[in-house]
Amino acid sequence: MSAVTAAASDDDFYQRLYQRGMTHFVAADYGAAFTELRSAAFGFVERVEQFEIAQSYACLAAHRLGHVSDARDSLIRIVGAEKVQPRYRSLKLPDDVRTEVNSIAASLLTEQEEALLGIGAGAKPAVNVPAPRDPVPDASPAVEDPKPQPVTPAPVPQPKKPIPQPPPQPKSPAPVPQPVIPTPQPVVPAPQPQPLVRDAETTLADAQRAIDSGDIDRARSIYTDLSTAPSLSHPVALRVAEGLYRVRDFAGAAKAFARAGAIGRGEEGYHYYYAVALYETGRYGNAKRELAAALPYVAITPDVTRYRAKIEGAIE
Repeated sequence: MSAVTAAASDDDFYQRLYQRGMTHFVAADYGAAFTELRSAAFGFVERVEQFEIAQSYACLAAHRLGHVSDARDSLIRIVGAEKVQPRYRSLKLPDDVRTEVNSIAASLLTEQEEALLGIGAGAKPAVNVPAPRDPVPDASPAVEDPKPQPVTPAPVPQPKKPIPQPPPQPKSPAPVPQPVIPTPQPVVPAPQPQPLVRDAETTLADAQRAIDSGDIDRARSIYTDLSTAPSLSHPVALRVAEGLYRVRDFAGAAKAFARAGAIGRGEEGYHYYYAVALYETGRYGNAKRELAAALPYVAITPDVTRYRAKIEGAIE
């Protein structure tokens, strides 16, 4: 298959993925809509307007699900695109959609990031500050001064008779202190400092920018470092695994998918990435299982057809 044919096939795949995501968005199935629109946007990196539209609806879907970090991630990707080709102000978005995206951006982005999108102070939600109330008067009853009590004079001290003291006794010599020899204690090695992992959303955004700029080695390094972080949420772990798949680190992707745990509803597309990673690392039986779980939910592109033939024909 020529490069031109492959590009056309990929474009068709991402267009269908975008349309399916919009259908789920209109049906208020925001989990599926977010996953599909975010994946579709990956194929539109050279079409800034379509990329930003897909990320705008992905932002709304994530925010309506209560996934604030995912909503901010979509906004950050729009901001990154604006630094290259400013298009956001002229996007063909319905007024209510643009208003909602601007409102979310006003609450999640910095002033510098808002300025890149052309969002003014008017987009920020108003904050009602309660007016100060008058001081509440003290309602406790007044306490009357106690009546003076008669003072009883203290008794005059009388001189005491001297008490006879016993004769001084000879003092025993003070003991000579013995030197204390410390018992050697086993040396416990100091704990080694753990590498600090930056905010996962910021790190994922850095990796995406590296991919967008063609620096695959740097993106692979970022995804690899993030995959070894002490703790990752399930959604972030899936996105790290997907990133390793896209930079063709199949062994790392397979490990990251295993760490992420079960792939749930609205995440079915990840089964295909996991299947390819397992196949490329020689685990054919598991690859067949993941492929079977993915096929009802992915578009059958030439690449999918090719890998399907490889995986289903692999001898365990």
